[in-house]
Amino acid sequence: MLPASSASRDFLLTKIINATHATCKSESFVTMATCARQEQLKRLVETFVTLTPLDCSNVRFSFISLVGKKKERLAPQPQAYLHSAGALTWSVTVQDPSSSAAVACQLAISSSLVVLIEEVGRKVVFNCFCRDVIGWSATHGSFKLFYQHGLCVAFSTRDGRWEDSQEITQRLQLVTQGGTAANMTLRRNRLGQLGFHINSEGVVADVEAHGFAWQAGLRPGCRLVEICLVAVVTLSHEQMIELLRTSRNVTAVVLPPHGDGTPR
Repeated sequence: MLPASSASRDFLLTKIINATHATCKSESFVTMATCARQEQLKRLVETFVTLTPLDCSNVRFSFISLVGKKKERLAPQPQAYLHSAGALTWSVTVQDPSSSAAVACQLAISSSLVVLIEEVGRKVVFNCFCRDVIGWSATHGSFKLFYQHGLCVAFSTRDGRWEDSQEITQRLQLVTQGGTAANMTLRRNRLGQLGFHINSEGVVADVEAHGFAWQAGLRPGCRLVEICLVAVVTLSHEQMIELLRTSRNVTAVVLPPHGDGTPR
């Protein structure tokens, strides 16, 4: 008699495992297993094997070939590295706002972070989560990255490399929910009105149907991140309205809304 305990359970399991190993190594057991396999193979051969030759010219079996074919190599996906979960890096130049000096940096974009690292001091000069990126603007190698509610970091690719700008844009499209910003020139109607309204965050609340702003591509949910070269995050709602009302030529950098119409 064994008491009901973990020690008794371990003892019984050990005995069962040892018995199984001993059975598998037993000469009589191996002989019986071999005979059983041979009988099963014999039954399969007698039941399913045929001596009738296969006519490969038959349309029904056109997909079968008895001639060895060279395995076709799949063409590699172009720029597959842009889908990497790890960080990809590019050499860029960042303008130091305090001294207006150009700082050589490495731009690193992973599946979760965007980071700018100073090459000389190895210091992180900027970082944000990919989920906070709302858009970007790229022109002739110059790049503006917008994040959160319209904050911006500006940099340029080394030697104005167009290929690097294209790769950075493609990478951001894959790892963020941001969109490409559009530069718009907004005209006034005969009454001097622009034909749209914005809230305190610079998001378009309403657009006059088929007016000049509508024709330029402005829609409800669009976010204005710059008005007349001034960052919207630096302006109060009253200052935004005043700038739009009094500027002779109104230009804006606009981020389109998400597919469901919600602002970025």
